[in-house]
Amino acid sequence: MEPADADAYFGKVLRNSPGGTRLARSQALTTYFMFLELRHKVELHRMTGGRVVECPIDEMNRPRGAKDAQLRIPPNEPEVGTLFTGWGGELATCRKFAPTARNYAASKLMS
Repeated sequence: MEPADADAYFGKVLRNSPGGTRLARSQALTTYFMFLELRHKVELHRMTGGRVVECPIDEMNRPRGAKDAQLRIPPNEPEVGTLFTGWGGELATCRKFAPTARNYAASKLMS
C-alpha cells in the first residue's frame, strides 16, 4: 500500500463517510503498519527484495478530528476480587497453563 492508495481510499471511497469512521480506519491502518515496522521490518525487507515497510498514512493525509475521551470508571474492590477469583479458578482448566499463569500473576501484581 502506497500513500497514493491511502489518498484514493480516504478521498474517494470514504469521502462521504462520517468523520469518526475515517478517523478509526486511519488509526487502524497506522497501528497495523506500526506493528509491521516494529516486528517484521527486516523479514519483509528480505522477503520482498529490498522493499521497506512504511505507513502510507503520513501527517499530511491523515484524517483530521479527535474523539472525545470517554469517562472510564475503574472497577470497585469487590468487582476486582470477583475478576481474580474467577480467573484463578480457570487456571485449573485452561488449555495453556504457563502463559495464563504468567498473565494472572502479572495482573495480580499490578492490581
